[in-house]
Amino acid sequence: MVFHKYKTIFVHIPKAAGQSVEAYFLGLEDLSWSERLPLLLTPNDEPSIGPPRLAHLQLQEYLHNHYVSEELFDKYYKFGFVRNPWSRAVSFYKFHGHHHLMNFERFVDKALPKLIKTEGWFYGPQYDFFYRDGVNQADFIGKFESLQDDFKTVCAALDIPATGLPHRNKSAEKGGLTGLKKFGNRFLHRPQTLPALLFRKGDTVKSKDFKEYYTPELVSKVQALYAKDVEAFGYSFE
Repeated sequence: MVFHKYKTIFVHIPKAAGQSVEAYFLGLEDLSWSERLPLLLTPNDEPSIGPPRLAHLQLQEYLHNHYVSEELFDKYYKFGFVRNPWSRAVSFYKFHGHHHLMNFERFVDKALPKLIKTEGWFYGPQYDFFYRDGVNQADFIGKFESLQDDFKTVCAALDIPATGLPHRNKSAEKGGLTGLKKFGNRFLHRPQTLPALLFRKGDTVKSKDFKEYYTPELVSKVQALYAKDVEAFGYSFE
């Protein structure tokens, strides 16, 4: 997201409360969700200039694809939020309907490594959104686990009201109509998943606590997949 009025660039990492942050900034200007195009929050029909959703641009992509000039990039306040990789992996498992198709162990063993390679803009390491050649390009990186408090730091830096962030995009993980819609859309694009849906067991844990999905082996596997995130942002499974 680029908001020129507030001289800021927000890096929206998937499954790290990004829609809540975007909704806050839209609310500042009394803009509806349908009026979000000027902030680069819409789908992207041109793969050569970014990911399928412009909201999920990496910082370097704002420069590389000429969404902002180098002068503005250097001047603007650049921020984003990251999430515990083990918690984020469980969120991935539920968000796109994988929990209907397979258990979590199979998701980590088989599906997630492939998704990181083929859909890195969504499933890839959070590190890649901020770092270029080993250097962090952001002015501030907050954490999902302390979202409200860390967002106050952003508000202070931008001199905007430090109100609480709205809750957005949670229904898909809980199930319900939004979750079914997302799963249905994914299935329409990938009908080959039908045999898995019919014959494999899905989520056998069904817990709100991400830690309950893990065995020691799965903890190690997710740590290996997101090793850069664990090191750069100081996360541990606990």
